[in-house]
Amino acid sequence: MRFWAALCVSILLPAFASEAAQHYRPWTDPNAPSGAASQRQQDFVDKLKGLIDEAEKARAADPGFLRDLRGLAREYDSPRRRVVLSDRFEDGDFTDNPTWTVTQGRYWVERGWGLRSAVKVGSAAQSAPEPERRKGRDVAAAIFGQILQQALDPEGKLGSGQTAGTTGGAAGGAPAAAIQTAVAVTNAFAVEIDFSSWSAEGRLEIGPYQGDPKGAERAQGYVLAYTPGGGLELLRVSARGSSVLDRRTGLVALEDKKTHRLLWTRNADGLMAVFIDGREVLKATDQSIRGPFEGFRMVNRGGDYILKRIAVFSTN
Repeated sequence: MRFWAALCVSILLPAFASEAAQHYRPWTDPNAPSGAASQRQQDFVDKLKGLIDEAEKARAADPGFLRDLRGLAREYDSPRRRVVLSDRFEDGDFTDNPTWTVTQGRYWVERGWGLRSAVKVGSAAQSAPEPERRKGRDVAAAIFGQILQQALDPEGKLGSGQTAGTTGGAAGGAPAAAIQTAVAVTNAFAVEIDFSSWSAEGRLEIGPYQGDPKGAERAQGYVLAYTPGGGLELLRVSARGSSVLDRRTGLVALEDKKTHRLLWTRNADGLMAVFIDGREVLKATDQSIRGPFEGFRMVNRGGDYILKRIAVFSTN
C-alpha cells in the first residue's frame, strides 16, 4: 500500500505543480512604481528643487509658499543610494574588510552579537567575560599605558589618539572608547545601524567626519548622540566647537538588551532626519559643512553597546 501511495504522489505532484504554474504568477504590488516611473518622479523632484532654489535667490515668490513647496518636494524625494560601507561583523575580525581602527579604549567582536564596547565610568574599559589570564594581561597593559602616558605627558598636552587596550581621557576626563573607518561618503548620505544598549549609563556618538583620520574624534562633521533613557542629540562639530541642531529627551529607552534599528538620513539641501525603529525622532537642517566626508566614527563614553550591523550609503 505504501508503495502505491508513493508512486501516485510521484506521478501526480509534477503534474499538479505544472498546472499551478499555469494558473499562478508571482505577485507584484500594483501600487509600486516601476523603475522608469520612479526615475521620472525623481527627475521631476530634482528639477522642482532647482526651480525653488532659483526662486529663493531671486526672491521671486512668497517665502512661505516656497517653504511649503519645498516640503512637498521632500515627501517625494527618493534619491539614489550607493552602499559605501557594510559590516555585520560575522567574521569576527573588524580590522579587515572593512578596516576599523581603534584609537582609544577597546572594541571586540562578541560572537553572535556584533562589535562591542563596554566602558565603565571611573575605570578602564571593561571587556566581556573571558579567561582570567586574558583579563590580567589587559589590566596590566592598561596600567602600564597610564604610567607611560603620565611619564611622557605629565601635563596632558599630547593628543588623545591611543591604541587598543589603553585608556584615554574623553571630554571632561571621563573614559571613552573610540573606533573609526576611512570611507568616502558624499555630503548627502544615509546610515542604518542595528544596535543594542546594555547599560543605564554612558553616551554613544556616531557620525561622518572630515579631516585627518588620526584626529577623527575632533574632526569636523556631524554627530548623532544617544543617551540611555531615551535621549538623542544631533550636533554639528567644527573647529569652533559643537552646536546642537536638534535634541529630544524622554524618548523610549532602549536598555532592553534587544536590537533596535537607527536610520539617519541627510539630503542634498541639508535636511537631516533620524528614525528609531521606524519612528521619526529628530529633524534639522544645516548646510554649514560642505563637501564629502572621509570617514565614519563611533565613540562610547561610559556605556555598554553592541553594534550588530552598520550600512552607510552615499546619495547621488
